[in-house]
Amino acid sequence: MYKKYTDEELVALLKQGKDRAFDELYFRYRDLLVRFVYQRMKSVPVSEEIVQEVFTNIWERRNDLTIQKFSAYVYTSVRYTTLDYIKSNTITDQYIKEVIDRNLSDSLDHNATEESIYHDELQEALDKATSLLPKKSKEVFILSRFKQYTNKEIAEELNVSHETVKYHISYALKFMRTYLGEFN
Repeated sequence: MYKKYTDEELVALLKQGKDRAFDELYFRYRDLLVRFVYQRMKSVPVSEEIVQEVFTNIWERRNDLTIQKFSAYVYTSVRYTTLDYIKSNTITDQYIKEVIDRNLSDSLDHNATEESIYHDELQEALDKATSLLPKKSKEVFILSRFKQYTNKEIAEELNVSHETVKYHISYALKFMRTYLGEFN
């Protein structure tokens, strides 16, 4: 029934509370957007999570939407959400990996015992930094980095908003970068 409507007509119907209009927009764009995000993220689950987050945001803000061209709006939203995800979810992982890789490559001529000691020191510093985080940031960080939960799963597990999860991850990453600076 809604397939014949334009995107803009569907947005207008969505603002009137027609949830099937939302479904039509979602099914029109979901696969295209997942492929779009996948080009950058190289992970289907992460790509699906980002697209889901954008559509959840659209649903939650449906009464206040002022969209001129839905396709431009949704692609821009997905692009910025992807960039936010990259910024908040990969910095510490990459940083720690880079520090370890750099120091391991610098110490190829050192013996395995020294490498092991360095790795142990880095792990100890990471554990110490994690223990110094505020309680909620620590919980979120552990679920995100050590247990590999998605932001959505963390929000559900801790009964907090997705934005709260993003805040705690961002805070924890900044703290880790500062605390682990000596290993750089």
